Amino acid sequence: MAISEQPPAGSAKISPIPILLRFISCGLLALSFGLIWRFTLAPPRVGLGSAFAGIFFLLLGFIIGGVLWYLRDARVRIRAPERIPDERLVFSFVVFAMMPFAVLIVVGLVWLLAFIIGAT
Repeated sequence: MAISEQPPAGSAKISPIPILLRFISCGLLALSFGLIWRFTLAPPRVGLGSAFAGIFFLLLGFIIGGVLWYLRDARVRIRAPERIPDERLVFSFVVFAMMPFAVLIVVGLVWLLAFIIGAT
């Protein structure tokens, strides 16, 4: 009986480098969206409404980056399923697209509450 040289199917080691590159690229995209907002659309004095717009642009950059990375992983998975494990595909979507969107929803609700309280 020969000993198998391949590790079991479920024990593939995932490299942290692709995940780190995703964080860096999404962060840079978010910062660039924030800077674009600050130097083009932002008023000289940032108030309640424009503060939400700044946060929106920052998070929008992260969400767009996350969706683009997810679409890239999905295309690679369609061509070669062994290259992208299920865990990385789900992790990429949840961490880089859904969580920033959830943060945007929470920030929007807090902003709306602050706007209502401040308006009365």
